[in-house]
Amino acid sequence: MLAVSSSEFLNEFTIYANKAHDEKEIFIIQRANDKNAVLLSLVEYNELKKQLFLLQKNNNTTK
Repeated sequence: MLAVSSSEFLNEFTIYANKAHDEKEIFIIQRANDKNAVLLSLVEYNELKKQLFLLQKNNNTTK
């Protein structure tokens, strides 16, 4: 996980987007007033959502 400034991110968007996709890198985009954001590939996002769904499903079935 790497942190980059918002201005650097905007200047080099294609590079960061490619690294997120090709290298599965996750970026924290540092913004003013703690309005930070995260960039990750859609594949990584979907995997996180899938894992969250499965955890929630398991918690509901074990009650």
